[in-house]
Amino acid sequence: MKKLIATIVLVAITYTAYCQNLEGISKQKPFVMHGSIGASASYYQSNESVATRPPWAWNLYGNFSPTIYGIAMPVSFVLNQYGKSYTQPFSQFGISPTYKWAKLHLGYRTISMSPMVFDGQSFRGVGLELNPKLFRFAAFYGKLNRKINEDTTSGRYAQPQFSRTGYGIKIGIGNQSHFLDLIYFHAKDDTSSAVVIKKGSIQSQENSVIGASFKNTFLKKITWTGDIAASGITNDLTAPKADSLPGWVFDKIFGRLMPYRSSTTVSFGGQTALSIALKNYNTTLGYRRVQPGFKSLGTPYMLKDIELFNWMNNLNVLKSKLNINATFSDQHNNLKKDLTSQMNTMVTNLNVNATATPKLNINFNYSGYFLHQSDGTIHLTDSVRLYQQVHNISLMPSYIIFNSSMSHTISTVINYMLLNDENPATAPFTSSHNLSTSLNYTLGLTKKAMSFSAGGSFNQYVQDTTRYSTYGVNLGATAQFLKNKNLNTQITGGYLINKSSFANAQSNFTFSANVSYSKKHHTLSINANYVFTPYNPINTVIEKALSQAVTSRNFMGSISYNYSF
Repeated sequence: MKKLIATIVLVAITYTAYCQNLEGISKQKPFVMHGSIGASASYYQSNESVATRPPWAWNLYGNFSPTIYGIAMPVSFVLNQYGKSYTQPFSQFGISPTYKWAKLHLGYRTISMSPMVFDGQSFRGVGLELNPKLFRFAAFYGKLNRKINEDTTSGRYAQPQFSRTGYGIKIGIGNQSHFLDLIYFHAKDDTSSAVVIKKGSIQSQENSVIGASFKNTFLKKITWTGDIAASGITNDLTAPKADSLPGWVFDKIFGRLMPYRSSTTVSFGGQTALSIALKNYNTTLGYRRVQPGFKSLGTPYMLKDIELFNWMNNLNVLKSKLNINATFSDQHNNLKKDLTSQMNTMVTNLNVNATATPKLNINFNYSGYFLHQSDGTIHLTDSVRLYQQVHNISLMPSYIIFNSSMSHTISTVINYMLLNDENPATAPFTSSHNLSTSLNYTLGLTKKAMSFSAGGSFNQYVQDTTRYSTYGVNLGATAQFLKNKNLNTQITGGYLINKSSFANAQSNFTFSANVSYSKKHHTLSINANYVFTPYNPINTVIEKALSQAVTSRNFMGSISYNYSF
């Protein structure tokens, strides 16, 4: 398979280069360059006992898009200090020259083949995408993970990992409205690539995945999509090879794609969705099922052991003055019925946005989360069963008055959250409700390119006998100076008072300032942020163990420069 992919890529590159030399190349400009390059540095100082970030940080980046005779060849790179523990700075470099229906990938790149097989995973190597007319082709070969040695001496722990190499190929037929793709992906770890001090801390893996994706459009308004995959995963390459394969047909298939070991399993995953798009109404009904053991090393963030139903709706009426979005989903795990319990989750959401007048806009949102733990292989009593409901309601009206010289904006946010625990044993410690409100006013001076804002906020959290309240004010201003309005400044400050039923009141002061200057291709930015919490003695009950709360000071400043061309 590796040789086949390499041969196809080389032939396609040759053919692409041949086409580039023939089709209208004389009509293109020989060379055009666009892009940007920049750098930034930041400083952080705090009296916190445990550092949450380094005091100094730096970053270098560049994005270049040269075009040679009409052929785009984008290039990008990022460098920063966080890779020093690996004895070399972290860097990514990639290029994807494109010509009509052909795209070549070199370096750090990504190709989307299927959400069940290979998607969201970058590689360092070579790849190719070809889409002439109805033919759909994609292939790649390269490193998926680099090695990380286990280090117990630097004082900064990094999870060790083996170097991983992978390749994939997609062949299909169709266009954006109708297509069918067949996909194959394989990845394997190099067990000798990384130094692992503690045996068993990581395991080397090998994975082969076969899948298919399709899309069909009917009457230009109905769309049916789907993705399905079967994955053979070896979770430990040091496990002994299997003397015989299980009798199922897919086990036989994967036994030919990679060595079958005692730690090898075969599982399935799939999803489908049916969408209807009308003039003022859109709806999508979806279904997803992924077996507990399903895993593709090409989709690193996939949830498994899940069956999900979801329904999404959008209604747009009254000449777009009223928009309603409603979604519903219901999911559960324990697909094999072998877990001690099953978790059921239902989520609902309703969002209504109304433009009552050109000056008045109202937004309403409701979200509900229902968690219920049901019996699995054992019976759960009410005192240990998880059974919670979370309701969140928000209302956000805004009113704007404007003319040629100034504008007035008044907005408010009212948010209420309720957590209702039906478990009698845990309810006193978890059931709670929270009210959050704010009122803000902004004055905009259009002709002077200035704006001033003021606001107040109130938050209250109640859980059993505990009550925590926060209220305060904030002020801010923005302005643009110079003839071309290319000097931008912003300053904000806030003061909060925190009250608790078990401690004395405490206050926080925040301040931030930002300045940026741009001229033609150059942009220089300076930012500063400061948070101060003054000394506060706590109540006598806690004071026996801790005499006083520590005064906290946090400052962060940064400077950045960008040159675009």
